[in-house]
Amino acid sequence: METREKSRPALYKYLKYLIPALILAALAALYYILSPIPGFADAAADHFSRPVKNFLGTVLSWIPFSVMELEYVAAGVFVLVYIVRTVVLTVKAEKKLRVLLRRCVVLLLIVAAFFVTFLWIFSIDYRSKSFEEKSGIEAGKVETEDLYAVTKYFIENAAALAPQVPRDGEGHWAQSLDGVIKDSPKIYDGLTEEFAFLSGPTRAPKKMYLFSRLSSWMGFTGVYFPYTGESNINIDAPGCLIPSTVAHELAHQHGVYAEQEANFVGIAACLTSGNTVFEYSGYLCGAIHLSNALYSADREAWRELSALITGPMLTDWLDNNAYWKQFEGKVEEVSSKVYDGYLKAQGQPLGIRSYGACVDLLVAYYLDAAVGGGA
Repeated sequence: METREKSRPALYKYLKYLIPALILAALAALYYILSPIPGFADAAADHFSRPVKNFLGTVLSWIPFSVMELEYVAAGVFVLVYIVRTVVLTVKAEKKLRVLLRRCVVLLLIVAAFFVTFLWIFSIDYRSKSFEEKSGIEAGKVETEDLYAVTKYFIENAAALAPQVPRDGEGHWAQSLDGVIKDSPKIYDGLTEEFAFLSGPTRAPKKMYLFSRLSSWMGFTGVYFPYTGESNINIDAPGCLIPSTVAHELAHQHGVYAEQEANFVGIAACLTSGNTVFEYSGYLCGAIHLSNALYSADREAWRELSALITGPMLTDWLDNNAYWKQFEGKVEEVSSKVYDGYLKAQGQPLGIRSYGACVDLLVAYYLDAAVGGGA
């Protein structure tokens, strides 16, 4: 009886770690067991994941700054303080190994909780039906002549719109970022008329004041943060492509998760927005993706089309190239490899190259307009 009484407190101490660990393990196991079942990911995304993110984003939209940035800072401070406190407690304790292990277990449980939450509020979305499946647009093999036609179409439209956007005395982009953000909630109105499944609330993106420069070093122009439902924009990046970046990040709010599809949907939203600034940025963004693909497929054909890039469009093109050139190096390379692995883990076999795979969708969708000469 005496031995049993002494063992209870120790058992309770273990249970307070074991029970949360078992719950988290069960939730992770359920995700990996259920997510491959046909229809389950769609139901989970439509009735749980997306509503949760929309709720968080709507509540936090009243806060004028990026809560994501605040959470990153808070997490960094917490981890630093936790490590220092762990060292202090371990040094002071009589049973040092037990204290150290207990502190490590708690930290692992916190990390596991964030990981499992991520699985159910964002990773599950990647397992749901793609935009291509829902829209019926088939992005098949792209012929070089078709790629040429659509690339020309985008370059010509971008060149025509380039003089119509605000510029400074030297011809550089001068549209205010606040104006872009203010207009952004309306840009999906046109596209949702064609693709009703994209309907839903559109929340304006938030500026990244703390991490924009770091994002550039890592090669990112924006990020959709599932824990807050916020779309965050790198405000240090060239302004001419920020509207298309905004449209890309807002695509995630509208249930488009694969990066190549978010690129396509973002461009399509810009082109149907009825807003000249967004239209131009969409055509410019599309022209860059298409040009990169054409350059790889037929260098002579690209050289021929490059002669069409003149005036204010050329200024933006060169400004964009000059900006990103300064970040080429190890940091961007390592970041790209890490993100490449992340995208492949989410079921995108092309990895980081999926950002350029939107070319297939652009050619499939805009070929008729390009061949028919439509604008």
